[in-house]
Amino acid sequence: MKQPCAVLLCLLALSLQLHAQQPRRLTYFDSLAYRQQYGHYPKATEKAVDSALMKGDDLIDLFYDESKPLPSALWYGNTLLGTRVRQQILPLDSLPDEINIRLIKEDNEFCFPVKHVRTSPYGWRWNRPHRGVDIALNVGDPVHCAFPGVVRIARPMGGYGNLVVVRHYNGLETVYGHLSKINVRPKQLVRAGDVIGLGGSTGHSTGPHLHFEVRFEYEAFDPEWILDFSNYSLRTRRLHLDKTYFGITAPKGKNCDLAYKADKSYVKEDPRKYRQEGKKKEQYHTVKSTDTYDMLALQYSTTVEKIKKLNPDAPKKLKTGMIIRVR
Repeated sequence: MKQPCAVLLCLLALSLQLHAQQPRRLTYFDSLAYRQQYGHYPKATEKAVDSALMKGDDLIDLFYDESKPLPSALWYGNTLLGTRVRQQILPLDSLPDEINIRLIKEDNEFCFPVKHVRTSPYGWRWNRPHRGVDIALNVGDPVHCAFPGVVRIARPMGGYGNLVVVRHYNGLETVYGHLSKINVRPKQLVRAGDVIGLGGSTGHSTGPHLHFEVRFEYEAFDPEWILDFSNYSLRTRRLHLDKTYFGITAPKGKNCDLAYKADKSYVKEDPRKYRQEGKKKEQYHTVKSTDTYDMLALQYSTTVEKIKKLNPDAPKKLKTGMIIRVR
């Protein structure tokens, strides 16, 4: 009996040695970190990574127990694709006419993302749809996950800047944009209150704030149907959701005191209060009716080109009341 045991031990030792010599598989997150540091992917994996991302393949290791079902598989199926926020583009008519969603069972299943003032609501802003709410913060402030779930997206993405999207067990997805740092990885389990990133001003942003969205089946609705900014809590534990809640206009036939016109309820941020501390001071200007890019360049001893570079999302013609970065 001793000889077979000795053989098994030798085989186990050899297997462990061979496993230790094998290089660790490069994940999407590793590739992204490498690209951010050196400006390109590792040469050996650059073509493979780019090809996989174009196809929408997952390159990240699983973090959750695969024996358990994915969050809200009834609505989203068994997939966590991270290529787009609005992964499935369908007409609003494809959504359920109405549905009751139990947001939480226990109080510890919700955390307000950032306990600060809302600076811009859901609705139309500067003739553009704004599918979330903006919440004031300082660069580096912790941003908390609203509900328990699994991270679907954690990477830079266009105008969102550094972005995190979490799919929750209650059927919703929450979106966190303009972060200065991402603390989570795709397919990572998160709890309500976990710090998923730090506040910032990345992407198309004119100042530090959190862009926060709430979506059902990839379609956005006003986060203030569930968020109460007066006391930083949930408005309700169970949400009655129907098609009229989606889109940018206010729900038809609904009596509520929520604001839907961002141009009328936009709260001007104080740039001195929400600038990044310990670094070069950022300077902002609230546009007056007589202001032009040339006048601002002259007033702040800069150039029009520099101002436009600091505000890539600003309109060609300045609009009264908007806040623009000048340094």
